[in-house]
Amino acid sequence: MGMKIWVTTPFFWADMTQPWSEVLDDMIRIVDAAERLGFEGITINENQFQNYVCNPSAMMFSTVAAMRTKRLRIVPGVVVLPAYNPLLVASEMSLLDHLAPGRVGIGVARGGSRLQLDRLGVKPEEQRAKYEEGLEILRRLFTEDDVSYDGEFWSFPPTTLVPKPVTKPHPDIWVASQSNDGVRRVAQQGLNLITAPNYGNFEPYGDLEELLESYNDEIAQTGKPRGEVMVLRHTWLGRTEEEALEYFDDVLNEYNHYMALVKGPGTVDTREGRLATRDVGESRDYVHGGKMRPEQHSFSKDNLLEKYADPVLTTPDRMIERFKSYEKLGVDHLACLIAVGQPIDAIIENMEMMAAEVLPAFAD
Repeated sequence: MGMKIWVTTPFFWADMTQPWSEVLDDMIRIVDAAERLGFEGITINENQFQNYVCNPSAMMFSTVAAMRTKRLRIVPGVVVLPAYNPLLVASEMSLLDHLAPGRVGIGVARGGSRLQLDRLGVKPEEQRAKYEEGLEILRRLFTEDDVSYDGEFWSFPPTTLVPKPVTKPHPDIWVASQSNDGVRRVAQQGLNLITAPNYGNFEPYGDLEELLESYNDEIAQTGKPRGEVMVLRHTWLGRTEEEALEYFDDVLNEYNHYMALVKGPGTVDTREGRLATRDVGESRDYVHGGKMRPEQHSFSKDNLLEKYADPVLTTPDRMIERFKSYEKLGVDHLACLIAVGQPIDAIIENMEMMAAEVLPAFAD
């Protein structure tokens, strides 16, 4: 099977003078277009208390997507497990699986934003252990009856998920990880991987290759079956290279919001640093009234495709060439981040162009 192309609903609220209901309507239009145009699936972002990702519940929006679609695969994620009771996450996922049998999975992570975790009472030093407990509980509840647990963070008597998921053995579990050590842990668990190297956009060539090599090497050592791999890329199509760069400033603005959320001032100039395990950093004062103060990094758009592996802002033939290189690396799914501040009509038109001129190159 060829690599499958997905899209995302990022819920990026760049202009907070715009009613949030319009952001919601735009994300629903992306879901409807993905279903109509033949994209494989959609990933649904979640975060709280700021305007970079302003969707408080990926699970709830996934229910909306499930009820509007018949074939589209749906992955709410990532859900930051330390912020939730895993029994409730498992219960809601089971409901979602019954609404869209065989079409849903869940993306999980330990969390990369100090802003969110501080407000939800998750201590940074407990974040990893709490995530691991939550993931273990989630996996057991999906398949076992009368699960009991006595851990550091979660303890409960024999409990059975009612109803259990209809998908057997359970809906797909996707783990988001962006570091060499992190992807090795995902491989050891035999789970699916969602990844883009740390610090995302404006990514030098070679970072993704090293990350996937770490994942594949660990698979070879453990002997476990290889999970599926999904990679996130920022994309935009144009009939010419100049046209493909029409919304470059929006791409840069989205990157500066992302860096404010996960990194703060400074850059990461080495591959070792970009692929190292990232902590959630110090508490910082950069969000007021829910509006984030973005960083001020600057990049030239000259020779963009030659300089960076991400973003992929180019013509259909060159996008196909780039995507084929990911397919050769063993990427099973490519999730395209296409909504970073552009007008929604332009986003839908770009999805239509991608469906007409890029997706056929990856048909079975």
